[in-house]
Amino acid sequence: MAMYGLPLCLIIIYKIKNELKLKPKMITEKEVSDILGEELFEINYELEKIPNSNNIYNIMQCFADFTKKLIKKGDLNEVKHCFKLADKMMKNGNNTVKNAVENCYVFSISTVIDIASPINERVKQLLRHSLRKEYNRQVLSSGI
Repeated sequence: MAMYGLPLCLIIIYKIKNELKLKPKMITEKEVSDILGEELFEINYELEKIPNSNNIYNIMQCFADFTKKLIKKGDLNEVKHCFKLADKMMKNGNNTVKNAVENCYVFSISTVIDIASPINERVKQLLRHSLRKEYNRQVLSSGI
């Protein structure tokens, strides 16, 4: 009987480890500033200047302003990188992080990309799945 118990135990441990690998760790609002600073080194100076730097909405507004500057400069590679990070936060963030991305980041960048211009059309094409879905939801609900 004992010889069957050990392999069964190993199988159970293996399955649990694989399930944990499949589920990404939930991003909390306390981690967002660090993630942005590590991924977008240039944003660190901006993050240091924001008032109440623990407020997720202030952080997300800073991130949106940073992205808008990149859009205006036409730096589409970095804009794509920003959208990838925002999409990751939408998918893996807790409810507070998701709300901040939806209500602050997407809303703020939409004010720039809704202005008709050739570069803004290319920027819209860079919106990743979750961001595009939220952007479209906001545009449809606003009647633009």
